[in-house]
Amino acid sequence: MSLNQITVELEIKPVSIKKLISPRSIAIVGASATPGSAGNTILKNLERFNYSGEIHLVNKKRTEIEGKFCVPSIEDLPEGIDAVVLCVPFTAVVESVKASARRKAGSVMIFAAGFAEVGEAGKLAQAQITEIGRENEMMIAGPNCMGLTNFVDNVPLTFAPGLKKTEVKNNSSLCILSQSGGMMSNLREIAQARGISLTHAISTGNEAIAGVEDYLAYLIEDESTKVITMYVEHIRRPKLFLDLSAKARKKGKTIVLLHPGRSEASREAAQSHTGSLVGDYTVIKTLLEQEAVIMVETMEELVDVSWFLTSFEKPPVEGAAILTDSGAVKGFALDYCDTVGLSLPELSEASKGALDQLLPEFSSATNPLDVTAQVLSDMSLYTSTARCLLDDSKIGSLMIIVLPGSPHIALEKVRAALPAISSTVKPTAYVVMGEGSPLQEEVITELMENGIPFFRSPERAMRALAILTKYGKSLKKVNNLGQQAPIQTPVLRTKGVIPEYAGKDYFAKIGIPVPKWGLAKEVESAIDAARSIGFPVVLKAQSSELAHKSDVGGVIVGIKDETELAEAWKRLHSNIGKARPDLELDGVLVEKMGEKGIEMVVGARRDSEWGPIVMVGLGGIWIEVLKDVRFMSPKLTEEYIEQEILALKSADLLRGARGSAPADVKALTQVVAKVGQLMNAVPEIEEIDINPVMVYPDGQGVVALDALIVTSE
Repeated sequence: MSLNQITVELEIKPVSIKKLISPRSIAIVGASATPGSAGNTILKNLERFNYSGEIHLVNKKRTEIEGKFCVPSIEDLPEGIDAVVLCVPFTAVVESVKASARRKAGSVMIFAAGFAEVGEAGKLAQAQITEIGRENEMMIAGPNCMGLTNFVDNVPLTFAPGLKKTEVKNNSSLCILSQSGGMMSNLREIAQARGISLTHAISTGNEAIAGVEDYLAYLIEDESTKVITMYVEHIRRPKLFLDLSAKARKKGKTIVLLHPGRSEASREAAQSHTGSLVGDYTVIKTLLEQEAVIMVETMEELVDVSWFLTSFEKPPVEGAAILTDSGAVKGFALDYCDTVGLSLPELSEASKGALDQLLPEFSSATNPLDVTAQVLSDMSLYTSTARCLLDDSKIGSLMIIVLPGSPHIALEKVRAALPAISSTVKPTAYVVMGEGSPLQEEVITELMENGIPFFRSPERAMRALAILTKYGKSLKKVNNLGQQAPIQTPVLRTKGVIPEYAGKDYFAKIGIPVPKWGLAKEVESAIDAARSIGFPVVLKAQSSELAHKSDVGGVIVGIKDETELAEAWKRLHSNIGKARPDLELDGVLVEKMGEKGIEMVVGARRDSEWGPIVMVGLGGIWIEVLKDVRFMSPKLTEEYIEQEILALKSADLLRGARGSAPADVKALTQVVAKVGQLMNAVPEIEEIDINPVMVYPDGQGVVALDALIVTSE
């Protein structure tokens, strides 16, 4: 079997990792008595976790380690061991995998590096172990990984030192899934330090066979796992990953993903504006977020958002309230929450009235709420005001941000707030400012015991709650989302770049409005077409080799009569002759001059791995300058598309800015929907670009003034 065949098979469906992640028997090949060695640390970890299955040791020089019998080689192991852990160097891996296959092992874990990550020899060796595993139906984990820990079944298959057991809470625990072993260990240690319940901590390494998708499929079915926190540099099976993300959402699981790649300089060559604006990360982020995957940008966000998700059952859909004892924090919070996109709703009239009865005369019932230094003489203000804010239906989450004072005062403040926040279902963060200032240990332990995320930085809490609230809104929207119906499409008879006249003819057949037009090869027929269409008209040179006609003088607008048309005909052909002397035109498009309206752009691009993505935004000359665009899945309904259009920065132009009439957003929405349907129905279409789509006042529709379709050759 070739490596390409293996890749194709892996794309089809996930493979079972049951024997790897929850083995009934384990063999350590390269078991050692040397403290700190991988072969010794794994054995110690298994003993510390009271692993209940069989343990077999392989060491060619010893007959006993830690009181356990050793055999000299893999060939001496019993058949059918579930998991063989290879603590051997690179040079011994391939033969060890072959030997494990002969003993009918269920899975093999490989820690050694030096494979596909380093060069051609390593790639070849990795291809060998992949083929051995596939031919023998034997799962391969790694190589170049740090293994995994299954806290549910007490299976620590990792050489991480000092590994600790952790509590597993049913349906509220966190799983860590990372291609990087170091990142997996770091996240595991942070989670345990914060008292977060863990089900699994898994590193996948080079993914010779077992990849993130296979583990994800397993974890979605795990009853204890609620949140799957992922650090993934390369998603190897995108369509499967999207399917699993949808499945996770439907089962009430949340995926939080940090995926490096936003700053990638290279972009695929593109004919269209959409293609030039859409990088790989944009495609991934758009399609995953529209399955309600939480995409974060920093390690802090990855950890903090996951912490909230394990601490509280549901994400908020309303904005946050802030309770503080500092006027300076109040002012700062207003600015920073606006920066990160966290709304701070105005309090309800009922809440304002209740707070007015509680607050000192010189304080006001606003959000953020400053209880002032008066709270030092009446700590019960923390309890009563926090309860009031949490009871407000306009509030989805709460941040309490306090100045520390002395360690004793900081503890008093926590204990005053806990009666109000310890049993709330609304996500709540407690922030003690003054990072580095001493705190009594009880401050942290009492908050952790009550499931309240604790921070020394208000910015971290605000960012995490902003992401969590965006997720809550997205989840609600996606869960209520229907799917577009398929459309009947005519056959595309041209390959590559389709000339504008053919593109407009195609668009008209699926219901996208285009201007009246005709194709002319001589000036006389152009004049006849213009008479039929009605002046003023536009002339556009037509060829599959002219994706952007204006760049070579191939577009002349505002032609008012036959005399101007004859002159424009000569000028257009002169321009093309100078810029592209060898180019033979299909003809010249004679088109009704579009009425003035709001210039928008609608486009789409098909990613070779992830599939199609649709774009809408401010068009004309502004698209490249302002890049005010929204990306979305082509499967979305018109309701969702309209919401995306109205989320543009320039949306006020469509709503009717400065007394102008509101634009026909419904008609624009329908064009975006049809482009999405077209991308779903016609897989050979690589790119679509309609710039501009002229949008007229409400009820007067839209017209596609340009049309670019690029298909695969």
